[in-house]
Amino acid sequence: MALKSFEVVILCGAVGPEREVSIRSGRHAAKLLSRHYPVRLIELHENKLPDGLNPETDLIFPLIHGDFGEDGQLQRLLDGGGFTYVGSGVECMELTIDKSRTKKVAQSLAIPVLPEIAFEGGKLENFSFADACERLGCSELFLKPRNKGSSIGCHRICGEDDWAKYVLPIADGSWLLEPLCAGRDLTIGVLQGEPLAILEIMPKHEFFDYQSKYTPDGARHTCPAPLGEPLTQTIGKHAREIFRACNCRDWCRIDFLFGNDGKVYFLEVNTIPGFTDGSLYPECALGAAIAPGEVLCKIIAPAALLRIPQLI
Repeated sequence: MALKSFEVVILCGAVGPEREVSIRSGRHAAKLLSRHYPVRLIELHENKLPDGLNPETDLIFPLIHGDFGEDGQLQRLLDGGGFTYVGSGVECMELTIDKSRTKKVAQSLAIPVLPEIAFEGGKLENFSFADACERLGCSELFLKPRNKGSSIGCHRICGEDDWAKYVLPIADGSWLLEPLCAGRDLTIGVLQGEPLAILEIMPKHEFFDYQSKYTPDGARHTCPAPLGEPLTQTIGKHAREIFRACNCRDWCRIDFLFGNDGKVYFLEVNTIPGFTDGSLYPECALGAAIAPGEVLCKIIAPAALLRIPQLI
């Protein structure tokens, strides 16, 4: 019997700080995937499933970064609606959106992580820059949100003035302070549990901030990163182990720091990495000799195979 048609529905946008990047990812992926599959692109304006989706014929490909897309909310709705979708499920998303929890997974695998101070906004009134440095054994700090992406809200904290400017005014949200560790910024794409090429990021600003990520010439990239075979193999092994331990599915991108102390530190898992024409994941794929359109087909292949038998 002939197969009925099915459609890849790319969801992007939604409401959150990474909305514009998500729309760029969705549009770029739709252009590439439409050469291989029927594709419908939906740009969400609310954090809910859009009307008109059909669980019998639609294969959902979420490309919503950060809020709603990578925290398990969207996946819970898709599960409840009986949809087949690409990428990790609720349990993985709820884990990996939390950098502190994910670091504990890495620690359980004997993969080094940076020490941290986790805190809620408005809870550091009686805690000073000097206190934080003493606890973490460092002279400078790095501030980051515990559950956001794209380097939003990240700052170097190099003294009491920075502490007063960036840390004390925080009124809400969950945050991390880590030692400011010198080294090389590395990221590696993972496809169906196997590592792609490692990419080294050399930002033109003081660190790989939002502007460095999403403006032309904000950073230089080298892929594959010149690390030597033993270190390359070690990072690939770490990526496989983290992917498996976090119960990731289909794809992700994992960030590491190769410190000047010679250690490779795990930083975080990006379960729905950017897929714009300048994003890191497709560059990791190209470094492994896989074109962006081809890697998208490989990302959705398992979900597509689940979808097809239902349409016979």
